[in-house]
Amino acid sequence: MMNDIFLENLVPRKKDAKDKAIIVLVVLAGVVLTVVLLMLMFGLSMAAMSSDQMRNMSSMTFSIGLLLVAAVWYGVYRIINSRNVEYEYIVTNSELDIDKVMSKRGRKHLITIDVKNASCMGRIDDDSCNSVYKNPPEGVKILDYSANSKMSFTYFIDCRVDETRKIVLCQLTNKMAEGLWRYNPKCIKRYIND
Repeated sequence: MMNDIFLENLVPRKKDAKDKAIIVLVVLAGVVLTVVLLMLMFGLSMAAMSSDQMRNMSSMTFSIGLLLVAAVWYGVYRIINSRNVEYEYIVTNSELDIDKVMSKRGRKHLITIDVKNASCMGRIDDDSCNSVYKNPPEGVKILDYSANSKMSFTYFIDCRVDETRKIVLCQLTNKMAEGLWRYNPKCIKRYIND
């Protein structure tokens, strides 16, 4: 009889070129919006210098403008922070749950895989078993839930989820992979010495 298994691993996703491009574009948009708002505030202030009533309106316009500038930079901060993603892998007996944690605030459950039903699982760099990952059959979707981190190995799992065949990429520790192997030793590649 097998003992119950519960293992979890949280891996921060390494920022890729797309993440870096989004961050640069968001900061540039923030700078442009700030300059436009400051120019509008300055223009309205100059136009309002002629009368007392207009001066009062000018100070209100300036306050609103500063609030808008602060809102722009708060939005920039939130968008940049949303690019901080971690994947949490949880092994409970034969099931692998993958969650996405965004900015240590929000969590989204991505998928649950029962490895008893997997047709193949191995490392993406293992040429003895990765042909289905390298050349996926037509119509089979690859779900990349790997963190691109060097902290653990990237595995692929060829499985059925909701009656649909998928290839899921994830990063598991050796202990997690070994625990899952116990439930499907015919289809899960075992790596003992790594």
